[in-house]
Amino acid sequence: MNHPDITIENYRLFEKFQMEGLTQINLLVGANNSGKSSLLEAIYLLVAHENPMAVLDVLENRGEFIEATMNDPGEIYHIAEIFRGYQFQKDHKVVIASQKDKQMSLEYTYLDYEMSWPNKDEGEDIVGIRFREPGKADVVGSFDLEEEEGLTRSYSGDAFRFRMDTDDYFVTTERLGLRKITKLWNQVVLTPKEDIVLDTLRILEPNLERIALLNQTTPAMSVQLKIKGNARPVPLGSMGDGMYRIFALALSLVNCENGALFVDEIDTGLHYKALVKMWRLVIETAKRLNAQVFATTHSWDCLVAFHKALNKTEETDLGSVFRLERKNGQIDYVAYTGEELAVAVKHDIEMR
Repeated sequence: MNHPDITIENYRLFEKFQMEGLTQINLLVGANNSGKSSLLEAIYLLVAHENPMAVLDVLENRGEFIEATMNDPGEIYHIAEIFRGYQFQKDHKVVIASQKDKQMSLEYTYLDYEMSWPNKDEGEDIVGIRFREPGKADVVGSFDLEEEEGLTRSYSGDAFRFRMDTDDYFVTTERLGLRKITKLWNQVVLTPKEDIVLDTLRILEPNLERIALLNQTTPAMSVQLKIKGNARPVPLGSMGDGMYRIFALALSLVNCENGALFVDEIDTGLHYKALVKMWRLVIETAKRLNAQVFATTHSWDCLVAFHKALNKTEETDLGSVFRLERKNGQIDYVAYTGEELAVAVKHDIEMR
């Protein structure tokens, strides 16, 4: 199900923010520190609400955690970072909601030892999670707070009503881990979706024939490519950052059927000449699989390529561009439909 709007309160840079007009393919642009990545995260958390660990994945992607040690075997996640002002206040609440079509809301609330919450012991500080949907009972859970306003992956509550694995994927500028690659690849190998992954990689390597996943210790060595004319397979890690990046993008997208894909800095590692082909495959695949895509970029070349790819589909209403900007401490946006994007590109209007 595509989400047409998003409302955010007290999440990171956002005090009160509402965006409407979301389409199937959404490109977020704006200056540094304008809130692009935070908006991407907020939409992801709402869409992936069935997975209570999604918020910890968001924190991990930003490095907002303390790694496990021999004395402390679990990571500690700095949950205060998602609250506006980066600190807890009594009954401080983050709200992320969709108010059009299928209404829903997700709340993260700091609750100190004096406050009540389902299954909460006296004397505990927790972060409560509540998902609301009209006509259904609320889904409620919580994470116990550890020292330094951090929490672990110890979750309690309505776990049986949450899915720990959803069809929504967040692609960062970091490389996918071996476990994730193996899981995603096993779900598409020997299916038509494998062909989509191969076609996407052929944007950068036209002579690619096959992909195989071998039992190696690192992702770079585990993914092996059969290149026409080469007697031996070539490790993905030897093909450069762009090849690795587009593999992660394609593999994540084909696993998002009827779900959503989130990509931070979608053009990272890709030469500008490859961007139109990349966007065409993203648009065509998202349409075929009924997936909604949200991506960010700083690149004018990426914007122009998005426009060209939309034009070639003859369905310019499939995509939109949203420029975020900060004014007087608040974040606002300007939306561009496919047709408005064409005008902006033609007249070289600065949109980033």
